[in-house]
Amino acid sequence: MGAVKHTLGQVFDQFIDQYRNQYPLTDYQQHVVDNIRQCHTEAMGGHWTACTNCGELKKHYNSCGNRHCPTCQGINKERWILERSYDLLPVKYFHVVFTVPSQLRGLFLQNQRLLYNLLFRCAWDTIDEFAKDPRQQMMAKAGMIAILHTWTQKLLYHPHVHCIVPAGGIDKSNQWKTSKGKNDFLFYVPAVANKFRGKFLHHLHRYYKSGKLKATGKQAILLNPKVWSELKDRLYKTKWVVNCKEPFRGPETVLEYLGRYTHKIAISNYRIKEISGTTVGFTYLDRADGNKQKYLELPGVQFIRRFMCHIVPKSFTRIRHYGFLATRVKTKQLKEIRELLHHPDPGVKPKFTVREVIKIVYGRDIDVCQSCMQGALLVVEKWTKDRASPIDFGLQKWAV
Repeated sequence: MGAVKHTLGQVFDQFIDQYRNQYPLTDYQQHVVDNIRQCHTEAMGGHWTACTNCGELKKHYNSCGNRHCPTCQGINKERWILERSYDLLPVKYFHVVFTVPSQLRGLFLQNQRLLYNLLFRCAWDTIDEFAKDPRQQMMAKAGMIAILHTWTQKLLYHPHVHCIVPAGGIDKSNQWKTSKGKNDFLFYVPAVANKFRGKFLHHLHRYYKSGKLKATGKQAILLNPKVWSELKDRLYKTKWVVNCKEPFRGPETVLEYLGRYTHKIAISNYRIKEISGTTVGFTYLDRADGNKQKYLELPGVQFIRRFMCHIVPKSFTRIRHYGFLATRVKTKQLKEIRELLHHPDPGVKPKFTVREVIKIVYGRDIDVCQSCMQGALLVVEKWTKDRASPIDFGLQKWAV
């Protein structure tokens, strides 16, 4: 990929003061910004290592670990993928995407936790109901992994969930039932979209009636009963978008997909190409033009404003597991399903350390000196965010 020329942290360094002059930051947003700016810098803390063979001293800065930081997602993603490899079954998998109409985006922005949860809930309830519907000839408990995304390639706000759904489930007799969809379809997509729309609007109206929905600024007019009723009628008549993409070619391609989507954030550092005194330039894929790579330049404050829309609420779970893949039951149920499918058990899922992940994925041992490739690296001094880096702790005794 080549070296990163610009980072999101540099964008914040350049423009966050201008942004704050126009838009207030919540404490949580400020925390995210601070983390990204300080990631892999002296301010985040770190440690010194010394090689037992060549004596080289090296300073290492801590990462911020924030899930919105483009620098920190690589290891988290790879660890998650390694863990999911223990959950895969030898069955067909489908990729289903649930999207809400553009008319609801303003409400989503002002009610993120409430409506993101509802989006997850309605997506799973729809899949679950179709899997148990006798007309679908499956009549079994399904499983699903769902991942929330809120952005387009241009950083515009577009909430939707990507779902990975195995083509089958466990029936009442505790037997595996394969879905009966023909021509590589899981269920009839227009019917899925209509069911999803009905469920979502039913609960949305309940939130409105109970006063749970917030609506300020331009959205405040929706609190007027007549305006709300008109919006609800239009949404019931609108065609909602649910995509059921062709099935994955095998478990390996499921992992490849998950690697692209699970810990992805709104923009990577690699896409940021220019930071001027007033603008930020970045690349994007134009889906409407054959996925051609194009270039977009935005005023710095506008770029940050778009990015801020994609900071999910504090402690919000972006990746969720349902049905026989739900965290509380999947260990037992996956073992039973493998026995039914005569598929070997992969064994107990290990807790992968950072060192193990890097060794497995990148073939590099971070405890071995990368200069002489012989000595072990010993941590000889640490410092935290609360104090400066030590510069004289007798470290020179390690030097050769």
